[in-house]
Amino acid sequence: MNKQNHLRFISVIISFIIFNLAYAQNAEFKAVFKSLENGEPVLYAKISSPRGEAKLTNVNGFVAIDYKMGDRLTISHLTYDTLFVNTASWKGRDSLVFYLQPKVYDLREVRFTILGDRSLFDNKFVSNNLGKSDEEKVREKLKILEMRQELIGLDKMAQDGMVLGSPITYMYDRFSKDGKERRKYAELLERDRQLKASGKKFDDLIIITLTNYENEELVKFKEFCSFHPSYIEAVDALELYFEILRCRKEYIQKEYSKP
Repeated sequence: MNKQNHLRFISVIISFIIFNLAYAQNAEFKAVFKSLENGEPVLYAKISSPRGEAKLTNVNGFVAIDYKMGDRLTISHLTYDTLFVNTASWKGRDSLVFYLQPKVYDLREVRFTILGDRSLFDNKFVSNNLGKSDEEKVREKLKILEMRQELIGLDKMAQDGMVLGSPITYMYDRFSKDGKERRKYAELLERDRQLKASGKKFDDLIIITLTNYENEELVKFKEFCSFHPSYIEAVDALELYFEILRCRKEYIQKEYSKP
Protein backbone atom coordinates (compact mmCIF):
# COMPACT_ATOMS: atom_id res chain seq x y z
CA MET A 1 0.00 0.00 0.00
CA ASN A 2 2.78 2.34 0.88
CA LYS A 3 4.51 1.41 -2.34
CA GLN A 4 1.42 2.38 -4.36
CA ASN A 5 1.18 5.74 -2.59
CA HIS A 6 4.84 6.32 -3.25
CA LEU A 7 4.40 5.64 -6.98
CA ARG A 8 1.33 7.90 -7.10
CA PHE A 9 3.26 10.72 -5.43
CA ILE A 10 6.11 10.34 -7.91
CA SER A 11 3.61 10.45 -10.83
CA VAL A 12 2.09 13.71 -9.54
CA ILE A 13 5.52 15.31 -9.23
CA ILE A 14 6.48 14.24 -12.77
CA SER A 15 3.19 15.61 -14.17
CA PHE A 16 3.73 18.89 -12.33
CA ILE A 17 7.25 19.21 -13.72
CA ILE A 18 6.10 18.46 -17.28
CA PHE A 19 3.28 21.04 -16.97
CA ASN A 20 5.68 23.70 -15.71
CA LEU A 21 8.11 22.97 -18.51
CA ALA A 22 5.35 23.28 -21.09
CA TYR A 23 4.03 26.49 -19.50
CA ALA A 24 7.51 27.95 -19.31
CA GLN A 25 7.76 27.68 -23.11
CA ASN A 26 4.64 29.87 -23.55
CA ALA A 27 4.65 33.63 -23.10
CA GLU A 28 2.51 36.68 -23.89
CA PHE A 29 3.48 39.23 -26.51
CA LYS A 30 2.41 42.78 -25.56
CA ALA A 31 3.17 45.79 -27.72
CA VAL A 32 1.84 49.10 -29.05
CA PHE A 33 1.95 49.89 -32.77
CA LYS A 34 2.13 53.45 -34.10
CA SER A 35 2.50 55.12 -37.48
CA LEU A 36 6.02 56.18 -38.41
CA GLU A 37 4.54 59.06 -40.42
CA ASN A 38 2.64 60.89 -37.65
CA GLY A 39 3.02 58.84 -34.46
CA GLU A 40 -0.71 58.06 -34.29
CA PRO A 41 -1.80 54.61 -32.94
CA VAL A 42 -2.46 52.06 -35.68
CA LEU A 43 -5.95 50.55 -35.48
CA TYR A 44 -6.72 47.01 -36.71
CA ALA A 45 -3.15 45.89 -37.29
CA LYS A 46 -3.25 42.07 -37.43
CA ILE A 47 -0.74 40.08 -35.34
CA SER A 48 -0.57 36.41 -36.36
CA SER A 49 1.30 33.47 -34.83
CA PRO A 50 2.47 30.33 -36.71
CA ARG A 51 -0.19 28.31 -34.87
CA GLY A 52 -2.98 30.27 -36.59
CA GLU A 53 -3.94 32.51 -33.69
CA ALA A 54 -4.46 36.18 -34.59
CA LYS A 55 -5.33 39.38 -32.73
CA LEU A 56 -6.08 42.96 -33.83
CA THR A 57 -4.77 46.16 -32.28
CA ASN A 58 -7.30 48.38 -30.50
CA VAL A 59 -7.84 52.14 -30.84
CA ASN A 60 -4.69 52.74 -28.79
CA GLY A 61 -2.61 50.48 -31.04
CA PHE A 62 -2.22 47.92 -28.21
CA VAL A 63 -2.35 44.14 -28.64
CA ALA A 64 -1.60 41.07 -26.50
CA ILE A 65 -1.20 37.54 -27.92
CA ASP A 66 0.18 34.25 -26.59
CA TYR A 67 3.17 32.69 -28.32
CA LYS A 68 5.76 29.96 -27.92
CA MET A 69 9.43 30.66 -27.66
CA GLY A 70 10.90 30.70 -31.13
CA ASP A 71 7.66 31.68 -32.89
CA ARG A 72 7.85 34.29 -35.62
CA LEU A 73 4.97 36.75 -35.32
CA THR A 74 3.64 38.55 -38.40
CA ILE A 75 2.22 42.08 -38.15
CA SER A 76 0.21 43.06 -41.24
CA HIS A 77 -2.02 45.99 -42.18
CA LEU A 78 -3.78 47.27 -45.28
CA THR A 79 -1.93 50.60 -45.39
CA TYR A 80 1.35 49.72 -43.66
CA ASP A 81 4.31 47.51 -44.57
CA THR A 82 4.36 44.00 -43.08
CA LEU A 83 6.60 43.53 -40.02
CA PHE A 84 8.07 40.27 -38.67
CA VAL A 85 9.07 39.82 -35.01
CA ASN A 86 11.32 36.94 -33.92
CA THR A 87 10.28 35.96 -30.39
CA ALA A 88 13.65 34.30 -29.73
CA SER A 89 15.06 37.79 -29.14
CA TRP A 90 11.95 38.94 -27.22
CA LYS A 91 12.69 37.17 -23.93
CA GLY A 92 12.64 39.55 -20.98
CA ARG A 93 11.20 42.44 -23.01
CA ASP A 94 7.64 43.66 -22.54
CA SER A 95 5.25 46.40 -23.73
CA LEU A 96 7.51 48.02 -26.30
CA VAL A 97 6.40 50.38 -29.08
CA PHE A 98 6.73 49.48 -32.76
CA TYR A 99 6.48 52.04 -35.57
CA LEU A 100 4.97 50.81 -38.83
CA GLN A 101 6.08 52.23 -42.18
CA PRO A 102 3.16 53.42 -44.40
CA LYS A 103 2.94 51.62 -47.72
CA VAL A 104 4.01 53.52 -50.84
CA TYR A 105 2.33 52.67 -54.14
CA ASP A 106 4.01 53.51 -57.45
CA LEU A 107 1.21 54.62 -59.76
CA ARG A 108 1.79 54.68 -63.48
CA GLU A 109 1.23 58.06 -65.14
CA VAL A 110 -1.45 58.04 -67.84
CA ARG A 111 -1.95 60.90 -70.31
CA PHE A 112 -4.55 61.21 -73.05
CA THR A 113 -5.74 63.78 -75.57
CA ILE A 114 -8.82 64.08 -77.77
CA LEU A 115 -6.74 65.29 -80.74
CA GLY A 116 -4.35 62.33 -81.15
CA ASP A 117 -0.62 62.67 -81.78
CA ARG A 118 0.69 66.22 -82.18
CA SER A 119 2.46 65.35 -85.45
CA LEU A 120 -0.83 64.13 -86.96
CA PHE A 121 -2.55 67.30 -85.79
CA ASP A 122 0.12 69.52 -87.37
CA ASN A 123 -0.09 67.65 -90.68
CA LYS A 124 -3.87 68.00 -90.82
CA PHE A 125 -4.30 71.61 -89.71
CA VAL A 126 -1.00 73.42 -90.23
CA SER A 127 1.13 71.95 -93.05
CA ASN A 128 -1.52 72.34 -95.77
CA ASN A 129 -0.56 73.41 -99.31
CA LEU A 130 -3.45 75.72 -100.13
CA GLY A 131 -2.58 76.29 -103.79
CA LYS A 132 -3.83 79.89 -103.88
CA SER A 133 -2.30 83.31 -104.44
CA ASP A 134 0.39 84.53 -102.06
CA GLU A 135 -1.98 87.00 -100.42
CA GLU A 136 -4.69 84.37 -100.02
CA LYS A 137 -2.12 81.90 -98.72
CA VAL A 138 -1.02 84.36 -96.06
CA ARG A 139 -4.59 85.04 -95.00
CA GLU A 140 -5.51 81.37 -94.94
CA LYS A 141 -2.28 80.52 -93.13
CA LEU A 142 -3.06 83.09 -90.45
CA LYS A 143 -6.56 81.68 -90.13
CA ILE A 144 -5.16 78.15 -89.85
CA LEU A 145 -2.72 79.29 -87.16
CA GLU A 146 -5.57 80.97 -85.30
CA MET A 147 -7.56 77.74 -85.52
CA ARG A 148 -4.49 75.84 -84.32
CA GLN A 149 -4.20 78.06 -81.25
CA GLU A 150 -7.92 77.61 -80.59
CA LEU A 151 -7.54 73.82 -80.77
CA ILE A 152 -4.46 73.81 -78.55
CA GLY A 153 -6.41 75.77 -75.96
CA LEU A 154 -9.36 73.42 -76.39
CA ASP A 155 -7.04 70.42 -75.97
CA LYS A 156 -5.62 71.81 -72.72
CA MET A 157 -9.07 72.61 -71.36
CA ALA A 158 -10.32 69.15 -72.34
CA GLN A 159 -7.45 67.50 -70.48
CA ASP A 160 -8.50 69.48 -67.39
CA GLY A 161 -12.12 68.39 -67.79
CA MET A 162 -13.31 71.88 -68.73
CA VAL A 163 -14.64 71.23 -72.26
CA LEU A 164 -16.99 68.63 -73.68
CA GLY A 165 -17.61 67.84 -77.34
CA SER A 166 -15.42 67.28 -80.39
CA PRO A 167 -12.94 69.82 -81.85
CA ILE A 168 -14.81 69.78 -85.18
CA THR A 169 -18.03 70.87 -83.45
CA TYR A 170 -16.13 73.59 -81.61
CA MET A 171 -14.50 74.84 -84.84
CA TYR A 172 -17.86 74.89 -86.64
CA ASP A 173 -19.49 76.90 -83.85
CA ARG A 174 -16.47 79.20 -83.68
CA PHE A 175 -15.86 80.04 -87.37
CA SER A 176 -18.97 79.22 -89.43
CA LYS A 177 -21.58 81.83 -90.35
CA ASP A 178 -24.33 79.77 -88.78
CA GLY A 179 -22.29 79.39 -85.59
CA LYS A 180 -21.63 83.14 -85.39
CA GLU A 181 -25.33 83.90 -85.87
CA ARG A 182 -26.27 81.45 -83.11
CA ARG A 183 -23.64 82.97 -80.82
CA LYS A 184 -24.93 86.49 -81.53
CA TYR A 185 -28.49 85.33 -80.86
CA ALA A 186 -27.38 83.78 -77.55
CA GLU A 187 -25.68 87.05 -76.58
CA LEU A 188 -28.88 89.00 -77.31
CA LEU A 189 -30.92 86.54 -75.24
CA GLU A 190 -28.44 86.86 -72.37
CA ARG A 191 -28.56 90.68 -72.57
CA ASP A 192 -32.36 90.60 -72.58
CA ARG A 193 -32.33 88.28 -69.56
CA GLN A 194 -29.96 90.62 -67.72
CA LEU A 195 -32.20 93.61 -68.46
CA LYS A 196 -35.26 91.76 -67.19
CA ALA A 197 -33.44 90.61 -64.06
CA SER A 198 -32.06 94.08 -63.35
CA GLY A 199 -35.48 95.66 -63.78
CA LYS A 200 -36.82 93.63 -60.84
CA LYS A 201 -34.15 95.00 -58.48
CA PHE A 202 -33.75 98.54 -59.81
CA ASP A 203 -37.07 100.15 -60.68
CA ASP A 204 -38.68 103.51 -59.87
CA LEU A 205 -40.62 102.17 -56.87
CA ILE A 206 -37.42 100.95 -55.16
CA ILE A 207 -35.60 104.23 -55.87
CA ILE A 208 -38.53 106.31 -54.55
CA THR A 209 -38.71 104.17 -51.41
CA LEU A 210 -34.99 104.59 -50.69
CA THR A 211 -34.52 108.25 -51.71
CA ASN A 212 -37.98 109.91 -51.52
CA TYR A 213 -37.25 111.49 -54.93
CA GLU A 214 -40.16 111.90 -57.33
CA ASN A 215 -40.94 113.40 -60.72
CA GLU A 216 -38.10 115.60 -62.06
CA GLU A 217 -35.82 114.92 -59.08
CA LEU A 218 -36.22 111.20 -59.68
CA VAL A 219 -35.26 111.58 -63.35
CA LYS A 220 -32.16 113.63 -62.44
CA PHE A 221 -31.11 111.11 -59.79
CA LYS A 222 -31.49 108.18 -62.21
CA GLU A 223 -29.29 110.01 -64.72
CA PHE A 224 -26.68 110.62 -62.01
CA CYS A 225 -26.83 107.14 -60.48
CA SER A 226 -27.00 104.33 -63.02
CA PHE A 227 -25.72 100.74 -62.89
CA HIS A 228 -24.83 98.30 -65.64
CA PRO A 229 -27.37 95.45 -65.98
CA SER A 230 -24.64 92.83 -65.46
CA TYR A 231 -23.71 94.44 -62.12
CA ILE A 232 -27.34 94.56 -61.00
CA GLU A 233 -27.71 90.88 -61.82
CA ALA A 234 -24.49 89.90 -60.04
CA VAL A 235 -25.12 91.58 -56.66
CA ASP A 236 -27.86 90.71 -54.20
CA ALA A 237 -30.69 93.14 -53.46
CA LEU A 238 -29.31 94.30 -50.10
CA GLU A 239 -25.93 95.25 -51.57
CA LEU A 240 -27.66 97.08 -54.43
CA TYR A 241 -29.79 99.06 -51.95
CA PHE A 242 -26.67 100.13 -50.05
CA GLU A 243 -25.13 101.30 -53.34
CA ILE A 244 -28.26 103.34 -54.11
CA LEU A 245 -28.06 105.01 -50.69
CA ARG A 246 -24.34 105.69 -51.18
CA CYS A 247 -25.11 107.18 -54.59
CA ARG A 248 -27.84 109.36 -53.03
CA LYS A 249 -25.25 110.74 -50.58
CA GLU A 250 -22.92 111.65 -53.47
CA TYR A 251 -25.85 113.17 -55.36
CA ILE A 252 -26.73 115.40 -52.38
CA GLN A 253 -23.11 116.53 -52.01
CA LYS A 254 -22.98 117.32 -55.72
CA GLU A 255 -26.21 119.34 -55.59
CA TYR A 256 -25.06 121.34 -52.54
CA SER A 257 -21.67 122.02 -54.09
CA LYS A 258 -23.21 123.71 -57.12
CA PRO A 259 -22.64 127.50 -57.23
